[in-house]
Amino acid sequence: MRFLAIARSAFALSWREATAYRLNFAMSFLVIAVPFVLQVFLWGAVFSGRAQVAGYSLSGIITYYVLALFLYDFVQPVILYDVSNDIKTGTLAAHLLRPLPYPLWALTVRVGSQAVYLVVVTAIVGAGAVLLGGAGYLSGGDFSVAGLVRFFAVFLAAWLLGLLLSLAASFAVFFTEDAAGLGKLVSFVFPLLSGSLIPLDMLPGWIRSACYYLPFRWLVYEPIRVYGGQQPLAQALLAIAGWAGLAAALVWLLWRAGEARFTAVGG
Repeated sequence: MRFLAIARSAFALSWREATAYRLNFAMSFLVIAVPFVLQVFLWGAVFSGRAQVAGYSLSGIITYYVLALFLYDFVQPVILYDVSNDIKTGTLAAHLLRPLPYPLWALTVRVGSQAVYLVVVTAIVGAGAVLLGGAGYLSGGDFSVAGLVRFFAVFLAAWLLGLLLSLAASFAVFFTEDAAGLGKLVSFVFPLLSGSLIPLDMLPGWIRSACYYLPFRWLVYEPIRVYGGQQPLAQALLAIAGWAGLAAALVWLLWRAGEARFTAVGG
């Protein structure tokens, strides 16, 4: 119970911090919206005079990118600034004295900060979908309440997997002076290997085959397929749970090794 109280406090603090800078908060969505609008126009040009491309209709591909836009910022593995800063500045020492294990604290803080975005992004993406439907880019046949229920379930699992991968990447700071290089590498390959840049079934076969041995497709591509009914929900949840278990084990191993290294250096 004490752990839950601490976790709730960390969540509430992160929520307040995330909503403190409203201008930055609003600008971050403009940065997302403008490229997406350009993408809609680009695909409109690609489909000009064509009913389908690689098995997708124009409405189907726009639906794909609406869902990918929703998923991307929540599931993309990143270097968590707070974790990296705690390790590099030594403030991690104060966290080691607290009853809540630091990895759980870091996850709670991250969820708290992203929960604000989840509320706002859901409203914005929903409004955007309505506007796209009014403009003729989406059709009613692409909307499914059952699909949304399946999508939300798999989204929560993918969100957890993305958080664990982010934490694992952040703990790399224990073993290097700066993990910026790793962060840039992940930000470069993730859009391609997850299917957020382009659906994986549009990629060359050798790239698509490589993606099947990596967890990234379960963060964007497969959740969208769950929405459309091409991927069974149970199978997706089982696969994500497997990858999440591996990610959690990696987080724990990196944390234990890093904690020992940090203590030795601090002493």
